[in-house]
Amino acid sequence: FAAAIADGGVVEVGRAWYQHIPARILAAYQEGDSGRFDREMRLAFHLPGTRAGKLAWNFRSRPYGVTGYSAGLDAVAQYRLTGEVAARITTPLYVIDADGDQFFGGQGAELAAMVPGSTYARFTQAEGASYHCQPLARELTEQRMFDWMDEQIRSAAH
Repeated sequence: FAAAIADGGVVEVGRAWYQHIPARILAAYQEGDSGRFDREMRLAFHLPGTRAGKLAWNFRSRPYGVTGYSAGLDAVAQYRLTGEVAARITTPLYVIDADGDQFFGGQGAELAAMVPGSTYARFTQAEGASYHCQPLARELTEQRMFDWMDEQIRSAAH
């Protein structure tokens, strides 16, 4: 999957997961050695100072309904969209990209470029609208989203 990440023609949930795993450990997963990967991850999360990382992994894995480190990566790997598929999207699409998004940083711009006719909405730290889902700028986010939806409804009515 490393080549897919590099070419920009794929957006995927797993990208943020892969970048935080040490290359030596991730290599075991990439080579298909899930047993070694799971062992190395268990050992890594027993090192001093890794408690927060382990809690974050467990929290982020929960929605996928899996246990085990390789099972977690297997689950998130299913959530990927190639440029070929994205180019076939015809439904109006509003793509948000916020400064400092810790999960999908930069992928909003990539997705918008892959989907013809999509609307790209950049949210910035200067606006107080940074991070995933712009938690400190919900009113701004909602206003822009509803304005966009109003435009879509007006366009469809004509």
